Amino acid sequence: MSTQRAAPTRIGGHLVVETLEALGAEVAFGVPGIHALAIWEALRTSSIMAYGTRTELCAGFAADGYARSTGRPAPLLLSTGPGALNSLTAVMEAASSHVPVVAIASQIPADLLGRGRGYLHELADQLASFVPLVKHAVRASSAEAIPGVLARAWQVALTPPSGPVFVEIPVDLLTGETGAPTPQPQPTIVARSAAAPADVVAAGHALRSAQRPVIWAGGGVIRSAAQAELRALAECLGAPVATTYMGKGALPDEHFLAAGAGCDEAAFQELLASADVVLAVGTEMGAETTGQYGLRFDGRLIQLDAAPERIGATYPALGLIGDARATLRALLDELADLPPAGDGTERADDVRVRIATGLKTQGRELELDLLATIEAVLPPDAITAWDMTILGYWAGPHLRLGAGQQFLYPLGSGTLGYAWPAAIGASVAHPDRPVLAVVGDGGLQYAVAELGTAAQHAINATLLVIDDGGYGILREYQRDA
Repeated sequence: MSTQRAAPTRIGGHLVVETLEALGAEVAFGVPGIHALAIWEALRTSSIMAYGTRTELCAGFAADGYARSTGRPAPLLLSTGPGALNSLTAVMEAASSHVPVVAIASQIPADLLGRGRGYLHELADQLASFVPLVKHAVRASSAEAIPGVLARAWQVALTPPSGPVFVEIPVDLLTGETGAPTPQPQPTIVARSAAAPADVVAAGHALRSAQRPVIWAGGGVIRSAAQAELRALAECLGAPVATTYMGKGALPDEHFLAAGAGCDEAAFQELLASADVVLAVGTEMGAETTGQYGLRFDGRLIQLDAAPERIGATYPALGLIGDARATLRALLDELADLPPAGDGTERADDVRVRIATGLKTQGRELELDLLATIEAVLPPDAITAWDMTILGYWAGPHLRLGAGQQFLYPLGSGTLGYAWPAAIGASVAHPDRPVLAVVGDGGLQYAVAELGTAAQHAINATLLVIDDGGYGILREYQRDA
């Protein structure tokens, strides 16, 4: 007599993992929790490689490093209550720096939500904790709704301006059986539109007549993969390219029009102030980027950004609302008949030389020597992740990056503890590329437990600790007070 083996029971946890596979997820970061175990069990037979970190904070930073270095999300898997809340600082950084992190948390049973009966890990409103930080926060109402909810969140995270999203799923939906069909592969289509044609024409007219144009490139250039278009437009205009810290690497530092980064440097400030037209691309022009709003624009400012609410929020500007790459292409078309540009090389050279000598006059030879050593040993395809250590402040203007190198820096929120877990995430994404994390002795202790994660998964990343016996940047502020 033969018996037929029953088909394996599919539950909501399987549906979560199957949907993530269909969306193209290759890895996930997180910390298992009792309410989320159904997801982790489903990962056992999945093509998705799960990396369990030691804290949810560092799982979030790892997901950030993965997404920032690839442009693709890696799911951040969280458990109910304290597990979810432990990730908030990382979610804040992803929000501030527009990194597409897809956070997925469990929740108490649906029929107990809002009843305050003291269920394990219960929060009065877990979803509300994330709403101020994310682009999109939603709760799945049924197991059958999980694929659509996750697909929508994935798309929102990637749509410019990109950023984190939050999905919560009650535990009874994760553990309950479901007859929902297996999700099929579904490419995420992200609309990347250029600015309105009339605005492109107006910006093109201003740039066409400029005698001393400057391009100011932010992180939006990198997020949009618009480096080639940025370079082409700079060469078309003969315009020096200054960058924000988040935009560092948008134009390689060896390029003849690269003027470097560093809003606190006088040469940088004077370059922008003396321009008759400044094209700001993909920068919010926030306090840290503008020297506490101290930058001057004596000429005309053109601001290209994907978020309409940011146009003119800090400085009056002619607005270009659109994706950086698509809009820069449109500007190149608009300026296609422009005569050979004037050469901005001399202006760019002047800024670079003055910035390079600035630290020497402050008695910072040790810092310059250390940065020069790091620069000399970095392979041409290296990824560097920097904590909010004082050396990271100096790296912005003084570390030169080549065309194949990346610079990950948490200036969006200014958090400590970012670099090492972000380096882990970047190394997972690029196992064949050298990855360096630079942290201070203070910031290291936020993430030192992730040495265990790196050892467990044989992560190919190097950790450089700058030990100055305290919170160095705070010491500087106290001395200057």
